[in-house]
Amino acid sequence: MKKTLFFIIALAGIMIFSSCKKEGLDPVLDMEKTINPVFTAPANNSAYVLLESNKENVFANFTWAPAEYDVTAGRNWNLLNSDKIAPPTYTVQMDTEGDNFSSPIALTATTETSYSLTVGDMNGKLLAMGLATGEAHNLVFRIMADVTIGSTYENAWSETIKLTVTPFEAEIFYPPIYLLGDATDPGWDNANALPMHGFNENEFAIVANLAGEGKYLKFIKTLGAWAPQWGTDGTGTGEAGPLVFRPTEDEPDPPAIPAPAVAGQYRIYANISTLTYTITKASETLYLLGDGTPAGWDNAGATPLTQIAPGLFEITVQLAGGATYFKFIETLGQWAPQYGTDANGTGDGGNLVLRPDETVPDPPAIPVPAAAGSYKITVDLAKMMYKVTPA
Repeated sequence: MKKTLFFIIALAGIMIFSSCKKEGLDPVLDMEKTINPVFTAPANNSAYVLLESNKENVFANFTWAPAEYDVTAGRNWNLLNSDKIAPPTYTVQMDTEGDNFSSPIALTATTETSYSLTVGDMNGKLLAMGLATGEAHNLVFRIMADVTIGSTYENAWSETIKLTVTPFEAEIFYPPIYLLGDATDPGWDNANALPMHGFNENEFAIVANLAGEGKYLKFIKTLGAWAPQWGTDGTGTGEAGPLVFRPTEDEPDPPAIPAPAVAGQYRIYANISTLTYTITKASETLYLLGDGTPAGWDNAGATPLTQIAPGLFEITVQLAGGATYFKFIETLGQWAPQYGTDANGTGDGGNLVLRPDETVPDPPAIPVPAAAGSYKITVDLAKMMYKVTPA
């Protein structure tokens, strides 16, 4: 009887001890004792001027001291990797000083304690934020440390650092949609359709050869696939009309868009948000003139540009420099069609503004670079932009 009683007491003690030991292994996190992450680089108030020539270089290497957490039990790394306390995830956030993280951009989310990005990547992020090029902008950065996954623990935040960054002008790439049809050079081959330039996520344009009356075209989203696809309806013409969207292969094909009656080079524009398209005749010849050019303002003696592809022209020419200007005309001896620029055009590049006929006012002339010299001028009628670079 005594042995039995002793056995029961001993068993009960083991059970109590085991229960207490198991409970003691559960980690308890005291967030009030957390040491927040701390930036170690780059230095606060550093200034950067971004250059396109350095776009492949490292902009900055962000490094930080890790967050430290007070755990009263289970202080080994295995417990920190349990489903109760995971390794911290660090998110580096960026915003303008004025917005002060009201709508921050997350540069990365990592379990490491460093992150770097190139000059080109940083420049693209600043342009996507709508920040002006050639101007210094005060940016703020902070680190959010998330110690757990799916818990109610609050995040730990670093102090903010400020960097002053000047972005350069660069084109933002938007994925294209594609042009095809028996009116186009690739025909109905959806694997070789023509990419259209994306101005944003909704607007696209291309200058392409179109075969003329009795031929048709459409737009597709993905090479080699027939959906998503855009056609038109019974009201669409060879000049303009509505787009009809085919989201999947399960939906019927919309009617194809008719080509213009006369074969030639055309600028085709599509807006997949407003579901509209336009087709306008594109210039197949261009001439350079202006007081900054060898031809002066003599529209009968303007200098021809070389057409590289439909809608794309180039010329290398001596420009006078100083306060002089130039424009482009389509036909010798005529002032329309004519291309100038807008108020933002510079001697490096800018938007083209078309004067289609004599009833439309002249657009502003394009300024030449300040220094006289040999320059290569590129004209892109799909993008409606020009660029001037030293030759």
